[in-house]
Formats: sequence, structure tokens, C-alpha cells
Amino acid sequence: MDKFNGSHLFFILCGITIVSMKTYPTIFTCIGGKDSWISVICSGLLIFAFAYIIITISKKNNNFNIYNIYCTALGRTLGSIFLCIFAFTLILTLIECSSVEANSMHINMIAQTPPWFFLVFFIFPALYTVTRGKNSVIIVTIIGIVLIICSGITLALLTQHYKHFEYILPIMANGITFDFLGCIVKTLAYFANFSIILPMLTEFSNKSTIRKYTCWTLVFIIQMEVFATVGAISTFGISRLNTIYFPKLIQTQLINYFGFLESGELYVLLQMVGGWYIKYVLTFLSLSLLLEKLKFTNRLNVFIITIIVAVASYFCSLNTFILFNLLNIYLVIILFNYVIIPIIVFTIYHCKMQLKDKKTVKS
Repeated sequence: MDKFNGSHLFFILCGITIVSMKTYPTIFTCIGGKDSWISVICSGLLIFAFAYIIITISKKNNNFNIYNIYCTALGRTLGSIFLCIFAFTLILTLIECSSVEANSMHINMIAQTPPWFFLVFFIFPALYTVTRGKNSVIIVTIIGIVLIICSGITLALLTQHYKHFEYILPIMANGITFDFLGCIVKTLAYFANFSIILPMLTEFSNKSTIRKYTCWTLVFIIQMEVFATVGAISTFGISRLNTIYFPKLIQTQLINYFGFLESGELYVLLQMVGGWYIKYVLTFLSLSLLLEKLKFTNRLNVFIITIIVAVASYFCSLNTFILFNLLNIYLVIILFNYVIIPIIVFTIYHCKMQLKDKKTVKS
């Protein structure tokens, strides 16, 4: 299997987009309050429009190569510089995956185990998966996403008893405020992880189906994030929720049925560890493909990047306060490099191609 097909797009997009918002939502709920779930809907519509525009431009111009698009729009030198910035942002995403996974497991599950222990058993298995090639990554992704979705459905049923939907009332009591708009921007940054797929678009065999599968997958992802946000707020109430760093891990500890079925840590461990692992290997694959396009083809690249990510993740995961401050900065960076810059570049590229076509017709 040298190429991906349209059905793989569902698993890839779920793998790179879902886990961040479900793991640490308090960064945006602190701003949006009990109306945060409405902000998620608004930002979901924005990322849907962004994805539709990006894919449509690529489809109309029959060009899904991000390197060619950037260099055509900005020139070879400037385009390569911005692609290097994009690659740097992918490395930051790798650090996010490993450091959040290690820190969340350390403070919520096994407090006596240091973060470096989780990093060792996260980064090096992921390195093995990535070095085995695209087939290995997509197989792990498909199996993982199927298990995570089944786990999520089970958890939704088990935690339903503990949700109090009056906690989200009254809806929009203060109307549209600056905090509400800020929450939309913040949640859009979470959805910005969609752009991790851009370097992978050349790897799909049937590019005519990319837009269709992207649209349907984003609808699925957006409703899942809205449901998860409503579930978190209705379980704890917004005041309590905003004091919890990783509410998903706490929410499942409430489960207790018949004095026998209790504690849903097994389900959420699958979602958390599995979700971050899948996002990590997919991001690493995207980074590898982008480096190939930039002519950085040294075989040691994978190992050098792994060492950099391991060291940076170790220091980031040591202190939860510092980690969340860094995550706030990280969200601003990916909003620019995954959404704002790509939409500008793709628009410039489309305008240039339209002008070129008009000149060709006149001549």
C-alpha cells in the first residue's frame, strides 16, 4: 500500500484533531465559561470553511503539493522559509503530544512515577512505528481510532448518570462578549491541528474524493468535541471544571454501578494514551514527508528530531503550571502557522494561477 485512499482520511483527521481539545479544555473554558460549547460550534464552522477552501483551491488547480503551492505563491526562497516554520510547528506539536501525555499520567494516574518514565515508553515505541513506514502508521491509526471511538461511546453511556445539564443554563446570558469571541479564537487554535494533514495530501491515490471525506469527517469531529465539552461542563459545573487540568481523567473516576462496575480509568487511558500516540505518529509522518519535499533527506533526521522532542518534553512535563503556560503560547503559534498563514498562501496561489490562466487564454 504505497498510497492512502479516501477512507483513510477519516482515521487520519480524527487522529490529529480530536485528542487535544478533549484532554485539556480548561484553557478555553476559563474564557468562555458555560457557553464554551457554543464557541466550539462557531470555531468548528470556521475550520470547516477553512478546510473546504484549502481543499477546493488544491482541487481546482490540481495541485496538492504544499511545497509547490508555497513556492509558487511566495517564491522559492520565501516559500521554503515559511515551510521550515511549518516544520518547526510540527515539532512543537510532537512536544505537545509527548509532554501532555507524560504530565497527565504523572499527576492523575501514577503520581509516584516520574514523567521521564512515561516519555520513554511513549516516544521510543512511536519511533519504531514511524521508522516502519506509512503502512505501519496507518494500521496503528485505524486500529487505535476504532478502539477509541468504541471506548468513547461506552464512556458517554456510563457517565450520563452523572451529568447535570442545568449547569449549562442559562445559555448566552451575557450575549456576545469579548470573552466569548476570545473563546472562539482559542477553540479554533485546537481545531487548527487539521493542517497537519496538508503535507500528506500528495500521498492520497484518489484526490477527487478528498473534499467529500474531509467535510463528512469534520462534521463528525465537531459534534464529538461539542458533546465532550457539554459533558465536561454538565458533570462538574464551570467553576469546578476550571480548577481541573485534565477533567477527562477525573470525570471517569465518578463511575460506579451496582458496587461492582466502577472507575472508568481503563477506557480513558485508552483514549488518552492511544489518542496522543496516534497524533504523535501521524504528526511525525507529516513532518517526514515535509522534510522530504524540502530536500532534508538525511536518515538521521528521525533520530535527531526524537532526541530534541524527548529533551524538550521532559522539561515541559516536569511542572504542570509551566506546561499550561507553554500550551497557551503553543495554541497562538499553531493558530498562525496552521490556519492564518496557510489560508493567505493558498489564496495568493489561487489568484496567481487564475491570472496565469487568463493570460494563457488571451495569448
